[in-house]
Parts: sequence; structure tokens; C-alpha cells
Amino acid sequence: MTFNRIQSRVVTGLLTGHNTLMRHRYIVGLLDSALCRKCGVREETSAYILCEWEALASLIHAYLGSFFLEPEDIRSLGLGAIWNYHVELNQMPLKNIACVLNPSSSESAIS
Repeated sequence: MTFNRIQSRVVTGLLTGHNTLMRHRYIVGLLDSALCRKCGVREETSAYILCEWEALASLIHAYLGSFFLEPEDIRSLGLGAIWNYHVELNQMPLKNIACVLNPSSSESAIS
């Protein structure tokens, strides 16, 4: 699969943690908290989005191959699988999932 610039940015951001999730924005000093905007309990990180978010277990399973992953498992995933998961997640209305992840939109889950 050949990625364009946007796809590369999104997948690289999810893999490295340099993205628009709360944890990264907290680290660079843009926010006072790294906690998830919806539940306020867990840090909003790439590992949380890709591996641990219970409300999305069936989506994680469908696109990434397991209901729950360990961060180490991400290494064995294809970049296309991560991109496809992102696309599907981004199409879900927030009212259908447990946490808000995209700070720039009220309609999509992650950018």
C-alpha cells in the first residue's frame, strides 16, 4: 500500500505519539491535563486508542486482529490496518463511543 502525505502523518502520529491526542498536547504545554476528555480517568494516548479502549474492542478486533492488544503487538500490524482502523474510527459519531479524541472536531473521533 502506498501512503499519501496525510496517511503517513496520521499513522506516524499514532505510532510515535506525536499527534493531537491529549497526552501529546499536554507534553508540549498546550494543555493542563493529559486525561481523556470524556472519562477523565485514563491518559489519552496512542496506546489507549489502539490497544485498550474498551468501548472500541470490537472495532479494534475487526481492524487490528484482537479485542485487546499490548503496545508491543502494534509492531506486527500492517500500516494499512492502522490506517483503516483510523478511517473507521473517524467515521463514528461520538455519541456512539465512550471518549472524545479529536480536539478540532465534534463529529469525528480521532485525527
